[in-house]
Amino acid sequence: MTDDEKYFFDLNGYLVLRDLIDADTLRRCHVAIDHYDDQIEVNERRLEGDSKALASDVRQRWSEDLVTWERPYCEPFRQLMIHPRLKPYLHELMGAYHMISRPRLVLMDKGCAGHYLHGGPLQRLPFSHTYAWKFGKIYNSLTLVEFPLADEGPGDGGFAVIPGGHKANYPIPQAFAYCEAFQDEVVEVNVRAGDVVIFAEATIHGTLPWRAEHQRRTLIYPYAPRYQARVSSIYEVSYPSYVQDMTSEQQTVLRPPGLA
Repeated sequence: MTDDEKYFFDLNGYLVLRDLIDADTLRRCHVAIDHYDDQIEVNERRLEGDSKALASDVRQRWSEDLVTWERPYCEPFRQLMIHPRLKPYLHELMGAYHMISRPRLVLMDKGCAGHYLHGGPLQRLPFSHTYAWKFGKIYNSLTLVEFPLADEGPGDGGFAVIPGGHKANYPIPQAFAYCEAFQDEVVEVNVRAGDVVIFAEATIHGTLPWRAEHQRRTLIYPYAPRYQARVSSIYEVSYPSYVQDMTSEQQTVLRPPGLA
């Protein structure tokens, strides 16, 4: 992680890394998603809350089964968990780290509803919204890596952030969270398939309604320092069969703290 990248992550709470994922990995991800398309369920939660600006009858579809799919369909998603070019960034931001849940696939068709702006140090779980800079080093808690599998250009909608929101000291105004006011502060993050976005969960972020003709496909991988864990572990009580089938490095990154 370069000094410039550290500066901008500290300043904005996110980074965009260009052309990180090769074309063959993207292709294999799309083949797998197409194969399991009928098993990817509609997310019925009203992620837009009571926002009129973000609302739509077209709902997002989610899946957290990617790494459990049969071979060869699971393989590209498992490989992304331990992508070699991401490791230095995750280590710089968190030290020793692990995944706190399985990766998530998000699908959005044209007109799909968005997700209200959320985050900030004051919102939700305190452990996941911790960000600090001390003695020349970043100390970040929950860190999300987003792999866009399709282009997200100007005006398309999709992922949006409030730069610097990871340092906010006041609650988010509701009209702002619902994207009904103060829209000059919202940055639509434009990316191409193969880019990667790394952002602090503490950074205020959300999803704008999808306006493009093509389907939005994006992957979200959640990482946290090894001293932090959610109550519900990916391992539950025993190792699920799909974990046993992984490489040792993949198993390690999924293993929660305290589990030998």
